[in-house]
Amino acid sequence: MHLNPRTGRDYFQGNVEPAVQEVLQKHLRIGMTFYDIGANIGFFSLLAGRLVGSTGHVVAFEADPENAARLREHRMKNADGVISVEEKAVWSASGSISFARADINISPDRGVGHVVAAGLDRTDGPTIGVSAVSLDEYATAGVALPDFIKCDVEGAEVEVFRGAQKLLATQKP
Repeated sequence: MHLNPRTGRDYFQGNVEPAVQEVLQKHLRIGMTFYDIGANIGFFSLLAGRLVGSTGHVVAFEADPENAARLREHRMKNADGVISVEEKAVWSASGSISFARADINISPDRGVGHVVAAGLDRTDGPTIGVSAVSLDEYATAGVALPDFIKCDVEGAEVEVFRGAQKLLATQKP
């Protein structure tokens, strides 16, 4: 992985969110489809890619363009055929949405960027427009449906799942 030398030690040593790693290792199996919502630079996407194997699939959603570029780099070096990168915010509705990029002085890896909306209107950095997609709309586009979802979107999880009501009712990931 292409890691920040000041902040990447935990990633390099595999010490990032051990409880999440344990859950993925316990539940993901060969051939499954995993959605990584708020994938950042792809640590969990890469782990999931190894767990689901060459017959599985990982869809990594990342709204921050810089993080999405690093995620694509990591995918190419590690699990090119297994991981798809969607440079989009996942939200309650599809369209365009404002996204506050994390201030690099506060979050060197820009890991706390977030959608700017009612109730989530704190801004720690510059705001840009990004594409947003609801999981219900994404799931009707002929893509693999998720067996498992990891969602870490800095407080917008409720909005993500508002846009996934049909998917959650029918697929039950």
